[in-house]
This record gives sequence, structure tokens and C-alpha cells, in this order.
Amino acid sequence: MIQTWVEFGKRVAQARKAAGFTQSDLASSVGLERTAVTKIESGTRRIDSLELARISDVLRRSVSWFLVTPSPAVVSRRTAREGVELEADVVLESLASNVEQLVELKLLSPEACPSLGVTVESVETAERAAEAVRRHLKLGNQPLRDLTDVSEQLGLYLFVLPLEAEVQGSYIAVDEGGVALVQGKNPSGRRRFTAAHELGHHVLADEYSTEWIKGGKDERERLISAFAVHLLLPRAGAENRWRQFDGANYPWTVALHLGAEYGLSWSAVCAHLRNLGLISEDQRTELSQRPPGKADFIEHQLSLIKTPESPSVPSGFAASVVKAFRGHRIGRERAVEMLHGTLGPEELPVQHEVPMEAMLDELSPL
Repeated sequence: MIQTWVEFGKRVAQARKAAGFTQSDLASSVGLERTAVTKIESGTRRIDSLELARISDVLRRSVSWFLVTPSPAVVSRRTAREGVELEADVVLESLASNVEQLVELKLLSPEACPSLGVTVESVETAERAAEAVRRHLKLGNQPLRDLTDVSEQLGLYLFVLPLEAEVQGSYIAVDEGGVALVQGKNPSGRRRFTAAHELGHHVLADEYSTEWIKGGKDERERLISAFAVHLLLPRAGAENRWRQFDGANYPWTVALHLGAEYGLSWSAVCAHLRNLGLISEDQRTELSQRPPGKADFIEHQLSLIKTPESPSVPSGFAASVVKAFRGHRIGRERAVEMLHGTLGPEELPVQHEVPMEAMLDELSPL
């Protein structure tokens, strides 16, 4: 929790700037003088609970957000990005705070991320790292069915939420485990690849990613993308299908099956076949220009693999939120807020009856 009014004022200023408000805009929206907002942000004016509620509503932040300091990893991320804050940064920080709260309540216990024993310095070592994760999960060459559940098994809480900002996703480490956010407005194939990419940041021990991923700007992002595609579609799996469907003569058919079975977009599966040396660059270009349609999947009796829906929250996280609500650890509004629209207030369960002894303890004098 924040300790001073100066710290509180900084949080108000941060939220105001992220929302694109001037001090005058905020003042008029909450019914205050501009000078009052200036004093609040400088820490020289206190506010009451009603004023806090109005500020929270106007700036679209939870009340608790203004009262809690950001985690060190979030601060590091902001510093690395020269203080530029996007809407997505706000959401990511909120998600990290929610996970940490449930951990503190001992309702959530993140799994330990396995040690891969691989230093990723090349595409080859990125592939070996992906193979190590698959061995840990005992996947063999089978498709990775549910990325959200798999991520949770590795200590990563993966959220897929619609964002206004034109971003793909990002990852942040917390004291126990990690949190990733994926742009929910993107097509399913892109959501799935982004989720695998953020899982790469987690298992490769990136404390935080310094940029929201927009296609990869540096070597580190390129190698993590290599990890992601090998995690989704291992070399042996692609080569097995290549032999089974006579890829030398029917590369389009192989690409169709691989994309559907392993959950890769058409452009990604074509690029992966090229990188694996199974097709030439000319063939990749030709295949890329012939994307399949719905009828092609029906004709070949293929169903698309499950991708993270939007909005979606990790199942273990959601279960912990419901338990916290049942046990009177959080209120109804807070529970709905943490579940991001995946459960409505009327769908929450009946809360446990509070024992009389607990109520008396609360009322007993200090």
C-alpha cells in the first residue's frame, strides 16, 4: 500500500496522463477546481472517499489501483520504455496486481517454471529450448491443445483481453510466476502465436519485455519467435506429416493439415516449412498466395485447434477469484472486475455463511 499523499498524487497524475486528460479535464469531470487537482497530484491536498470514487470512475481504474504501488517489474518496464504508457500497460499492471493479491491470500500458488538447461543464442538453441519445454510437458510431437492451461502449468497466467491500443501482447514477471497479456481483437492464429511468444519470455527468464511486440524489432524477439513456432509445431511433427501426405508432390495439402492440427496461421506454417528446409522460397511464396478457405477444411475433415478466446482468464486464476468471493475475501464488484467479463455478477455463487465467532472477532475491542 502507498504510504503518503505524495505517492497517491503521483498515481493520480499517472492515471490522468494515461487517459489523455489535462488537469482541467479531470477537474471538470469530477466537479473540482483545477487548482484542487494540482494540489492532489502534488500531495498537498487530501481527498475523501467520494472524490476517490469519482476519480476512479472517470479515469477507469479500480479504487485499489490508486492505493497500491506498482510492482518493481512494472516500474522497470516503464523505465525501459522511457516512461511512455499505453492503455495496455495499465491493464498489464492491474493483472499483475490481481495475481499478487491472490497469492498473498494463499488462494493461488504459481507452478515453478522449469530450468531448461539451454541458453538461447541462436535459432538452433531456441528450437532445443522448445523441445525441452515439450519434454517437460510430456507432449512428444502432439499439438499443444490449450495454451492457457499449459502456460499455467509453467507458472504463467495468460490473459486474452480486447485492447484499444494496436499491440500484440506482453509479459511481466511477478514475485511468484509471471503474467502475460494478449490482444484479444486479433485473429485466432495471431492470438495463439502471441501467447506462445509471451510464454517464451517467461520460460527463457526475461524479467520483462521492453517493448510491446509488434512483429519483433531485435534479435531477442526473433529468437523468442523461433522458440514459439517450434513449441507450437515441432520439427518431427512437421516431418512426419510431410512424409505421410507426400509433401514433395503435395506441399499445399501438408500445410493445410499442419495449420489446422497445430494451430498456426497460414503465413506462419508456410514460413515454418521454409525454415525447416522442406520447401523452397519460391514454393513458400506460391503457397502463401493460396490460403485455404472454410470449404477446404470441411473437405479434408479438419477441425481447427482450440485457441485462446477473448476475453479469457486462466482457469486456476478464475477458480481462486471465485473462492475469494465465496469466502468474503473480496466483494462482488471486485470479483467481476478481476474476471474481466467472463462471469457476470448474477453468475457468482452464493457466499459462505460467516460464522458468528468471526463477526464477534471483528467487533471485539482492541
